[in-house]
Amino acid sequence: MSDHTRSYCEGFFMETLINSDTEPDAALCFECVVTLEAFLQFKDQCHVNDEFLKTLPPKDSAEGSEAGEVEEDDEDAMECDYLEEDDNEDDGGGSRDSEEQGLVEELDHPSGSSPVKVIRKVVKVANKKSEVDPLRIPKVVRTQKRKTKPKSGPKKVVVVPKKPPQKIPDFSSPEPTEDNLPKLRDSYPNFFHFERGSRSLYYDLIYYGERFNSAIYNSLHTYWFCAWKKTLDCPAILYVSNDYTEFERRYEHTHGERPTKGEPELFTPQQALPTIFRICWNKVKERKVKQLEVTREKKERAQKQPAKPKPRPVARSKLKPVVLKKPVPKIPDFPGPQPTADELPKLKDSYPDFFYFERSHNTRFYDIVYYGERFNSPSFGSKNTYWYCAHRKKYKCPALLHTSNDYTKFERRYEHAHADQKPRKQVLLYTPKQALPDMFRICWHRVKKVVDKKLQMKSNEQLDDSSKDKTPQNELDFIEVVENDVEVESFDD
Repeated sequence: MSDHTRSYCEGFFMETLINSDTEPDAALCFECVVTLEAFLQFKDQCHVNDEFLKTLPPKDSAEGSEAGEVEEDDEDAMECDYLEEDDNEDDGGGSRDSEEQGLVEELDHPSGSSPVKVIRKVVKVANKKSEVDPLRIPKVVRTQKRKTKPKSGPKKVVVVPKKPPQKIPDFSSPEPTEDNLPKLRDSYPNFFHFERGSRSLYYDLIYYGERFNSAIYNSLHTYWFCAWKKTLDCPAILYVSNDYTEFERRYEHTHGERPTKGEPELFTPQQALPTIFRICWNKVKERKVKQLEVTREKKERAQKQPAKPKPRPVARSKLKPVVLKKPVPKIPDFPGPQPTADELPKLKDSYPDFFYFERSHNTRFYDIVYYGERFNSPSFGSKNTYWYCAHRKKYKCPALLHTSNDYTKFERRYEHAHADQKPRKQVLLYTPKQALPDMFRICWHRVKKVVDKKLQMKSNEQLDDSSKDKTPQNELDFIEVVENDVEVESFDD
């Protein structure tokens, strides 16, 4: 059984027969394969050269037959100018290179002549200049020439002219008088100034390095918004009086320092404020004119529309009273002495409309509603009452309502931590005159309870101090040991 091994080198295939039974350890050397493939390539090239030489015409020489023999020998030498093993290799004959040692020609005389002489003639073969093989086309590697860039001259600096700032538009309305505008002061603080760029229609206010624009003018104050309100949704606002003597910064910026485009023109307050006073006066006047036009248009539309028919009066018997799903519990009575009329605040004839009271099925006392905000769980004091937000536990709301006990002074402290909540439907409403008599009585009992508790604690502390002074030196006389129960009990004096 023989295995065929095929090797590839430089575009030629060569087959090698290896018998796996007789030659189990046979190996194939890569260098040998390369050498053999080079030899085969050289052999093929010799045959090509031989065929090319046969096509050439024979050369005329004056040397006669000897030169002809030499020519034939040269042709034989050219045909045998490659490695070839002789059949008589075992007899000691070897291969000879025709270029190094020359060709050896043996001349044998015909048989019958004696003695036989062997004449060896060494013929030198002149090295012929190898002609160019037309089959061999040299490969030309084409390389792209590097293009040299022309040397550029000095760069020309194009000077772009700056855009002139926009002109402040004139107002069509009549100009204000000096009495209508705030008075310009001799000096202003250094923490604010004004700037105006090429794209600015009016002025930008710079307050402690913070840029504000897009002002909204009112009759007494001006609101300046952050310059990056639209791009970065910044809520920062500067609240300024119209004479620019009072400043109040509201809300914080939501961005860091932002670069300014271009080089704006700077203006001191004395340079810019006369124009700003005039702009503010015209803007306020335009707003008032627009409001008058809107009200006039509304009245005209109302007159053109047909009058709606008046609703029919509904009989009282058809009005459905508020039906509560769960009954409202009764206010608990406080045992003990009751307050007199002098000990309670006096009830007024009228109270403001911004507060009232409510009660529902889960309300023990009252809930106060102050400007639509619900408060409950009051803490009563001797002079004031603290009402907490009704959603304090659910939203951890810190809002607090501080009222006097006669409900004439109100102070809302802290802001709500939640949005507006839906009002409750199953509630009973009470006016201040209906609910305050009960609130005065509840407050009196709660305060009295706290005062009595403090007095009791004070008396207990005094008794403890007096008992400590009378304690005996031997404490073992006041301890009884019970052996059966293994228990220690202490008795007071």
